[in-house]
Amino acid sequence: MNKVRKQGFGSKGVLAAAMLLLISAFCVYPWWETSAMGESDIKVKIDGETVVFQSGYGEPFIDANNRTLVPVRGALEAFGAMVSWDEANSMVIVEKDRTMVKVPIGNAAIIVNGVSVMNDTAAVIQNERTYLPIRAVFEAFGAGVSWDDSNRSVVVNSDGSGSDNNSGSGTNQPAVPGSTGNHSGSSADDKEMRAMWISYLEYMEMPKNEAGFKAAVDKMFDRSVELGMNAVIVHVRSHSDAMYPSAYYPWSIFASGTQGIDPGYDPLAYMVSAAHSRGLEFHAWLNPYRVTGYGTYWNQTAASNPVRIWQSDGDPANDRWALLHKGEYYLNPSVPEARALVINGIKEIVENYDVDGIHFDDYFYPTVNDKDASLCFDKPEYDASGSSMSIADWRRNNVNLLVKDIYSAVKQINPKVEFGISPAGNVDNLRRNDSYFVDIDTWMSKSGYIDYIMPQLYWGFERKDSSGNVAAYAYENNLNTWIKLAAKGDVKLFVGLNMANAGCNVSDNNQVSEWLRYNDIIARQVLAARATGKVDGFAFFRYAMFNSSVAKGEVENLVKVCK
Repeated sequence: MNKVRKQGFGSKGVLAAAMLLLISAFCVYPWWETSAMGESDIKVKIDGETVVFQSGYGEPFIDANNRTLVPVRGALEAFGAMVSWDEANSMVIVEKDRTMVKVPIGNAAIIVNGVSVMNDTAAVIQNERTYLPIRAVFEAFGAGVSWDDSNRSVVVNSDGSGSDNNSGSGTNQPAVPGSTGNHSGSSADDKEMRAMWISYLEYMEMPKNEAGFKAAVDKMFDRSVELGMNAVIVHVRSHSDAMYPSAYYPWSIFASGTQGIDPGYDPLAYMVSAAHSRGLEFHAWLNPYRVTGYGTYWNQTAASNPVRIWQSDGDPANDRWALLHKGEYYLNPSVPEARALVINGIKEIVENYDVDGIHFDDYFYPTVNDKDASLCFDKPEYDASGSSMSIADWRRNNVNLLVKDIYSAVKQINPKVEFGISPAGNVDNLRRNDSYFVDIDTWMSKSGYIDYIMPQLYWGFERKDSSGNVAAYAYENNLNTWIKLAAKGDVKLFVGLNMANAGCNVSDNNQVSEWLRYNDIIARQVLAARATGKVDGFAFFRYAMFNSSVAKGEVENLVKVCK
């Protein structure tokens, strides 16, 4: 099997020349008022005629980042187009003949007569100025766009001739902001991780006989390859169970239909082999503490389940190794014996199967309330510990002990196997003192905890807070937060994205949900992350969502940037 180990962000060809235009219609500031801008000698020619930019429209300039900017209104009106601004949707609208081009701000796409067309950069507002990927706009009207270096001119031909859409000489050509000039960020890199999450929710819909299960696995893995994935993250332990013969956990209900019953074959062995035969990495996904919940309730657990044994063996010493909280059981994170169970269950996977990674998601501590005896969870253990730490830090340390011991155990068995965690994406929530108790700051700044972090950035570009402002956890803001965290250490940064949002009325404090207005959000999220040069890959939640009819357009646009 060819291992796909993500080590960095690669290059795939030379960035095609593009240009950005300043929309003076909305933010009219003369170019000379910004000291970063140098005197302009750049011209725009449309069908052989040099565009004369009227007073107040500004003039072409090269900014401090060596990028050429051209005023939109002057150029497009000289082209015979009408330019307007859709305030409600933060969108530039350009119309000519029977073609309408919409350019949403912050989106790496334009909408041509209602059809989304992917682009290699997004329209942005910076320093009170709005910039458009105008090459894409002109080409949407059938024009040819090129750069005349000898005359330092942008050349536009209405008849479509003269396009240099693959040029890139390294001169001061109109360019995409933030680009290095050698990677457009629009296509997938061979080293980039692109993983499909396959959860126990998929198992619930699958046959429980060997032939049926294997056929369903084959179909999922084939489809994942078709979608441009190079890895699968597959649930192996969701409810203190096992999709393989385990010395520590009972057979999963999802293997045979009844927890504790041997299905007569090894599902994990088949899935690992099936993934590798298709060139897919296989990451074993486990929930460390969850015992019961949706999919496996207490009355469905086997007599051989360790928690059932602890609760029924008459030994008070182990009664609190698992805790009942809001009707569901969890392993007690503060108990060394519970921690050992989790570690041993992971060691047997790494020892016996050729997995590429061990993966945790966001399920750690449940939400607790230390002022309510029925909801204080492991507070009695804290009270008995005599710890000088606050109870919140004590709980974070309990999780840290587990994470560090798992990392050590995995590396001792096979240093090539990666251990990563996919926490919830809102950093402020992760740092709260009543839930999760995941110490992302330690994990990402110190060695010996994880190989990668994969925050679940499940919000769109336009997510607003209750005040109507773009939220701190809106996609680009949140992405930048995680990039800064990752810069504190050597942990790789992957991004988790949610196909379950596609085409749905996701509450985002907009008049109409962003997820109903666009069908290319996830594709643009990938492009925006690639453009930073700081993101090592992606995972997509989850397989079944890719087959939803309402997600069809979103899936099709994502595939364009995953292959």
